[in-house]
Amino acid sequence: MLDLSIVSLLILGLVTAAAFYVIVMRPILLVRVPLWLLCHSIYRLRSFGRDNVPATGPALLVCNHVSYFDWVFILAGLKRHVHFVIFAGWTKMWVLRHLLRWAGVIPIDKSAGPRAIVKSLQSAGEALKRGELVCIFAEGRFTRTGFLLPFHRGFEQIVKHHPAPIVPVCLEHVWGSIFSYWGGSLIWKWPQELPYPVTIAYGKPMPPTSKAVEVRLAVQKLSADCAIERKPRRPLVHRQFVRMASRHPFRPCIIDPFVQKKGAISYGKVLVGAICLARQLRPMLANEAMVGVWLPPGAPAALANIAVALLGKTSANLNYTASPEVVQSAVRQCKLTHILTSERFTGRVPIDPGSGVKLVHLEKLNDRIATWDKVRTFLTVLVLPGIVLERWLLGLRSHQWTDLATVIFTSGSTGDPKGVMLTHGNIAANAESMVQAMEPRPSDRLIGILPFFHSFGYAVTLWTPLQVGASVIYHADPRQSREIGALCRKHHGTIMLTTPTFMRLCLRRCESRDFASLRFLMCGAEKLPQILAEEFKQKFGILPLEGYGCTELSPAAAANVPDKDMDGFRQIGNKPGTIGQPLPGVAARIVHPETFAPLAPAEEGLLLIYGANVMAGYLGRPDATKDAIRDGWYVTGDIARCDEDGFITLTDRLSRFSKIGGEMVPHQKVEDEIMAILNTTDRKVVVVGVPDPSKGERLVVLHVPLSINVKDLWSRLNGRSLPNLWVPKSSDFFEVPELPILGTGKLDLKKCKDLAKELTKG
Repeated sequence: MLDLSIVSLLILGLVTAAAFYVIVMRPILLVRVPLWLLCHSIYRLRSFGRDNVPATGPALLVCNHVSYFDWVFILAGLKRHVHFVIFAGWTKMWVLRHLLRWAGVIPIDKSAGPRAIVKSLQSAGEALKRGELVCIFAEGRFTRTGFLLPFHRGFEQIVKHHPAPIVPVCLEHVWGSIFSYWGGSLIWKWPQELPYPVTIAYGKPMPPTSKAVEVRLAVQKLSADCAIERKPRRPLVHRQFVRMASRHPFRPCIIDPFVQKKGAISYGKVLVGAICLARQLRPMLANEAMVGVWLPPGAPAALANIAVALLGKTSANLNYTASPEVVQSAVRQCKLTHILTSERFTGRVPIDPGSGVKLVHLEKLNDRIATWDKVRTFLTVLVLPGIVLERWLLGLRSHQWTDLATVIFTSGSTGDPKGVMLTHGNIAANAESMVQAMEPRPSDRLIGILPFFHSFGYAVTLWTPLQVGASVIYHADPRQSREIGALCRKHHGTIMLTTPTFMRLCLRRCESRDFASLRFLMCGAEKLPQILAEEFKQKFGILPLEGYGCTELSPAAAANVPDKDMDGFRQIGNKPGTIGQPLPGVAARIVHPETFAPLAPAEEGLLLIYGANVMAGYLGRPDATKDAIRDGWYVTGDIARCDEDGFITLTDRLSRFSKIGGEMVPHQKVEDEIMAILNTTDRKVVVVGVPDPSKGERLVVLHVPLSINVKDLWSRLNGRSLPNLWVPKSSDFFEVPELPILGTGKLDLKKCKDLAKELTKG
């Protein structure tokens, strides 16, 4: 039996040790151990760039703000103690008051007036002076949309008086966790997955003289770096679809009136159809790397593309609105020997792929699938878990993010079409970004009118809704606006992606109630005139939001989103006239067109885009790929400017400038002035440049029949305060029956220029 004095000494020793840990090692005992357990159980924390945080000495960490747990992730990822600058309200809660005081937080109370704020900033400066780490969330509030908020300049004052390196920090993929505003509420929701993966990145130290805008751009670049780093772990879109279909086999997936007159095709039936189709295709495509698809948007096209993905092949959706020469060029570049189509479609839109290419009609393949095969496959989908189904039965575990998912040919609006190679990693990253921007829910129904040879049609209309269990309402012809409006009204469409050209058709032909159910309408492919947006809102009750992308970016890169009003704070998500902010996981930079030096906010320059969505390259064109991608940044060819809040405004394309008398003249600006005179939202004019022996180039205006005569229009254009070089001659206005339009809804600028050259020959 132990002596009483020995027991007393043991108890005294334990108490002393406990007191030592509480007083001296409290960050480890009270914070780090529980946080380590949290970040390795409920969360899965990954971090990179920790070497950029000094091992000793002062540094100011400047981080984005997504959730209540942001400080947890930073503290768990570092070995050094960190002083957090936080909202003072937390320090007034009796549960947290003592813990936060022990943790050495620096409260900042905006309601207490400027002096209190200055005092808090001084406290942060004193901590830096003592050689410690300080972390500030420069946005000041949690994001309500998942996009970055503007960075406040308070941290500039901290390092101004107490210079220390600024380390940009990005918390990526936190949006969607329990303690973020994802889904419109805080805390009361289920996380998107458990354990929830979180990535934290520390950028290279920046000088203490760095401005808030510069640090914000550095954090945005880190977000794109994180998106690239997560490529190997992001679920591929076709594998995610298999799991979603296995989990919800009876949920509506595709609504296609041309295939099924009543009701929707369920997720289970779509998966069964794709599996059965893949079995039929496997023998004939055994030695093929790429498979052509000649189908309009609809259930057959969706099934064909899903089946091709399940086979591990690369799909090439061919442009059925292009000339035979363009189609045959695409067939040759992709070395296609089989094209999936249907007799019904080729009867309406014939195809001439050239010699040695076999057309595979889906109707004939469907007739060869036995009823028992469909029943057996459906029972398999019902019984087996999704992970077993996709990894082992379908053998998709060998499909990697580096595999080529599709080749989509550029529209050729400014030159010859090129084959853009998009990997599964590109498509998955784009789908993830679009899910964050649109916040689709399983109850949503997306209006799918964009063709699959259009990058938005393939990546967004086809794959994005399938990632969250939403459904798609397909219509084969985007020009049939009256039928599209009726479909939206009948099936209660909620999300729609379109172009200004197709919007104008809806405005003229659809009834005001047709689009009453829409909650999100994004417009891209060409500039959205604000007059058109306002007219659309007045008639249909929803404001179109302009987005931006291109085939090389898989395709989405930036977007406006609805403003969010939550808990007394309004976050601006939409600035009319801009293309919005870069999507989460995407970075943008404005540089000088010739030197590629970064430009300050509000300066116009060349727009570059960086992220996991940047293409793998052009098919068989390493030279063009090298020109288009510089150090991972895609050179868009668009001229733009970016404000301090991160919203980007396009002013023109680099290819849409004419050098006249040594001066660069923007075509878009001249078009805008003419459209303002005509006071119309309809596309009635296009400005192009043609060679001129005396000035190098001159401007030519092609126009459809106008309500005013050309002399009056030219006279009023001269009164718009444009430089003389920017005003075309009255003899260079030419009337044409219609302006050339591509199948994607964009102007065919190449044909416009060829037409202008032909008209000015004399």
